[in-house]
Amino acid sequence: MTILSVVVALVLLIVCANVANLLLSRATTRQKEISVRLSLGATRLRLIRQLLTESLLLASMGGALGILVGYWGRQLLPGAAGQMTPLDWRVLAFVLVITGTTGIVFGIAPALRGTGMNVGSALKETSRSVMGSRSFLGKSLLIVQVAISLVLLVGAGLFLRTLHNLRHVDIGFNPQNLLLFRVNPQLNRYDEKRMAALYRDLIDRLATVPGVRAVAMSQPALLSGSVSSTGIYVQGRVYSVAREQRDNTINHLVISPNFFDVMGIPVLLGRGFTDRDNESAPKVVVINEAAVRKYLANENPIGQRFGWSIETAGELEIVGVLRDVKYNSVRDAVPPTMYVPYLQTRRGNAVFEVRTAGNPASAVGAVREAVRQIDPNLPLMDVSTQIEQIERRFLQEKVFAQAYTLFGALALLLASIGLFGLMSYNVARRTNEIGIRMALGAQRQDVVRLVMRESMILVVIGVAAGLGIAIAASRFIATLLFGLAPTDVMTMFLAIGVMVLVSAIAGYLPARRASRVDPMVALHYE
Repeated sequence: MTILSVVVALVLLIVCANVANLLLSRATTRQKEISVRLSLGATRLRLIRQLLTESLLLASMGGALGILVGYWGRQLLPGAAGQMTPLDWRVLAFVLVITGTTGIVFGIAPALRGTGMNVGSALKETSRSVMGSRSFLGKSLLIVQVAISLVLLVGAGLFLRTLHNLRHVDIGFNPQNLLLFRVNPQLNRYDEKRMAALYRDLIDRLATVPGVRAVAMSQPALLSGSVSSTGIYVQGRVYSVAREQRDNTINHLVISPNFFDVMGIPVLLGRGFTDRDNESAPKVVVINEAAVRKYLANENPIGQRFGWSIETAGELEIVGVLRDVKYNSVRDAVPPTMYVPYLQTRRGNAVFEVRTAGNPASAVGAVREAVRQIDPNLPLMDVSTQIEQIERRFLQEKVFAQAYTLFGALALLLASIGLFGLMSYNVARRTNEIGIRMALGAQRQDVVRLVMRESMILVVIGVAAGLGIAIAASRFIATLLFGLAPTDVMTMFLAIGVMVLVSAIAGYLPARRASRVDPMVALHYE
């Protein structure tokens, strides 16, 4: 929230810089009017109040529209229990304070500049010389806009690439065409024996649904946000009683015998589970490669025994080694994980993985009907696809990418509008000069180059400043990125390219207009 608040504040700063530039231009073009008012007896304080009133009026209109947009956008920020974020008096008061503050802070400088001149000198000056004396602040504000826009564009590029990298991580199984839902038979007073029969019936019945290729069960599901872990104590080893358990833990997954086949996870060594691994059979487990590396390095894991505690160290026999798959986090390394057959452990709620031939969402209705035929009082909970579950694992990165892209694009648009406005203002100010140049033989392309050079110098200065800020601020988001450095060269070059290209277009339009000035008209401009 802190990072997103900073992003919003930066966009607000760009908007205010644009408004300040507008007010500055208006105050400059009204120098004659203001000078006449002052000479007729108007006080400087009264004129400042008038100019601030105009600034506050613009800010208030923006604040009112902002409230409307915020009311519409509440659905993007769900509150507690799925309710929309309330738009109460505190939010309205915050908007009111921000609106008033920005209207005053960014209107005071143009107001002071517009009224702080010598009346006699101002009445004698031409509009061209008056305007020329006021352009430095406007150019400085434009440089600030370009710098901030580049910072936001770099952030957008970094988070978009992070999101792309996360979506292309090898999670170890096939998440396509996979429908998930959870049931909790304990709510319907099922005992252990009835639950085992229910799960077997559900797997068999769902497998006959049209469009369903295979069905498995697990608790919890992979990459679902749930974690189950226990201790691991290998038989024949000595463990200190004082040893902390977090150094000796392994993640735990209860599964149906066909789970590996349905999920597309290969068994690398030994075997998987079969229907013979039931209550009366010896207890067996399958572990992943990460567990072998951590607890059974340089040993043959098949046939090794371990347990949940020192007392039960020989209870479970390893019969297979499974390929590493992501358990709960797409970012983190695969943790040591063990898989046990559901018939050999205490049962509770369970997640069913339904592999479909086509779009899994289209099979939801038939799956619900199949479950209803077995037990009409058994509700299906958390129905979703495996892809949706994975997307939730990097929801924060997705929000950052969307926010930075939205605000970066908005900042780029605002900076471009600011550049266009400033250069249009400068072209209008220099109409007489341009006419003289063209009358003396300057070609249209010479005029275009002149105006473009002036605008692109400002852009280059802003880009240099923004690049320095982006590099300095990159350490604050380093932990949020994945698969790339916060100073990624390609991302920064792309952001600079987009910034320069859009700015060049915004600067070319006034330059093109300047090149079409009629020398005779321009010489009579004053």
